[in-house]
Amino acid sequence: MAQTRKFISQPRCIYTGKRLDPSDEELKPSHEHIIPLSLGGSNQFTTDDVSLKANNKAGDEIDDAVASTLPFLMLRHRYKLPGNRKVIPSLTMKGDFIDINAPAEMSISAQGDIEFEFRNEQKTSGKIISLGSTEERVRFFLKARLEQAQQRKLHLYTQFGEVTDEEDIEIALLLANRNEGREFKARATIDVAALNEARARLMVKIALGLGHRVLGPEWTFGPGGMMLRSHLFPGTKDLNFGHLKGTINADIPELLSHIFGLDDNRHVMAVLPAGKQTFALISLFGGQIGNAIVDLGYDSRRKFNRAINKDERLDCAFSIPLNVSGSRPLVTRSVQELANTADFNNLLPKSRAEAERFLR
Repeated sequence: MAQTRKFISQPRCIYTGKRLDPSDEELKPSHEHIIPLSLGGSNQFTTDDVSLKANNKAGDEIDDAVASTLPFLMLRHRYKLPGNRKVIPSLTMKGDFIDINAPAEMSISAQGDIEFEFRNEQKTSGKIISLGSTEERVRFFLKARLEQAQQRKLHLYTQFGEVTDEEDIEIALLLANRNEGREFKARATIDVAALNEARARLMVKIALGLGHRVLGPEWTFGPGGMMLRSHLFPGTKDLNFGHLKGTINADIPELLSHIFGLDDNRHVMAVLPAGKQTFALISLFGGQIGNAIVDLGYDSRRKFNRAINKDERLDCAFSIPLNVSGSRPLVTRSVQELANTADFNNLLPKSRAEAERFLR
């Protein structure tokens, strides 16, 4: 009689391996999006097998670390992806107005509104204050200074005379140098090493959720899943079953791109066997920020063979469209549907004999 594997049969957190406990505030199950909503995830592509503490930790250290970077922010703006907080952060870039020699920061909202915040807008030399900013900002400063002067019964002067009311402010603005700053040169600084590390951790996190959904807890809490977990949170103590294998910048052959439907306007994820190995394909935004291939460290031939030979549905590929309004649906495809799409072109077997040759 086969023995029950208690470690696997008990409900556990897929990110930490710890047993879930509804009575414990930190270890109680929580609702986790396999792909964060802020990056275009779907409410249909989730798992409840994550502890609340690990969920929050992954959100802070992994999801937010990626979603706030410039390349991902640009994609969030393009596809209007607000995330759980219902807000899409503005794109900000530091630079200089060349024509007035003024450093500033440009902010672009998700609606396309552009604002500038000048640094060193006010320069003081004795009782003389120099203002270098846009007309609206100078107007704001002068009104505030006028109010202060009136309260203290002092005088406010510009190079064009005394300012006693808002009309004087408008006159001063008309007579002032109208070169408001029409040539802005921005600088975008990206720490490529930090970005790649953040992307890699995100792909490991997604691969864990993806493998758990397709292969089940036997993989999740076996050597393959534990190997991925040991690379999820740096510094955590976990059994290390070897080095993680894969890449976050894979070149996907045209045939595979066609079969899986890789496109800029959707996310595509899949779990497939390749001989004795099993890999996860993760293509976010159609590969605009790289396609990931992650070795799951697992021999899934038995699982895929059974599905093919007995014609049992095994969902192993998923896609999420991005250019839709409202909740994004999850499109699920089985191994048989992938085989049909591939027209059995040596990618997936259509008979038991071919399956044995392919999976040997």
